[in-house]
Amino acid sequence: MTMDPDDQLDFEVTELHRRLSNLIRIGTIEQTDYSGDIPRCKVRIGDILTAYLPLLCLRAGPDQHSWLLEQDEQVLVLAPSGDLAQGVILGSIAQSKFPSLTHSEHVHRTQYADGAVIEYDRQSHHLKVILPEEGTAEWIVPGGLTVTGDVLVNGSITATGNITDHTRSMQADRELYNGHTHGGIEPGSASSDSPNPKK
Repeated sequence: MTMDPDDQLDFEVTELHRRLSNLIRIGTIEQTDYSGDIPRCKVRIGDILTAYLPLLCLRAGPDQHSWLLEQDEQVLVLAPSGDLAQGVILGSIAQSKFPSLTHSEHVHRTQYADGAVIEYDRQSHHLKVILPEEGTAEWIVPGGLTVTGDVLVNGSITATGNITDHTRSMQADRELYNGHTHGGIEPGSASSDSPNPKK
């Protein structure tokens, strides 16, 4: 059965409008599936629940980056040719439920659900890292770590190796102290002179 030319034109125009309207959509993450190699989410767009769609990431090659989305995040979906089944989730959009963390273009802030914060203010040149109660941090630097500038530690310092300043190591100080002499020693109850350690 051949479609009437006018009906054919109406169908094509309607289909074109549908595809254009679906080209870029805003929705909310409703379901996630991170069990496979490609993380995917279903997005609620009005009355529509999409199929599982892949997520855009910063890098996905020899260098990789992964920060997966969660339920209720508002996202932008790009659907090539207006086909939501081929859509890609481009990223999150701030909303009233999860408002912006900063109101300054000078501040880059990452905040985690457990209260941890990493923030850099380029105007004041200040980097701040906050971990929640009993939080820990670990740096694995096989080649060594260099810090240029003064260091203030409000707490104890433990080292499995030696500690050295501009003069010598703490181990060398122990050897000097353990091997030092006392002058003016006399029998009886008198005290000795001050220790005479090596320099």
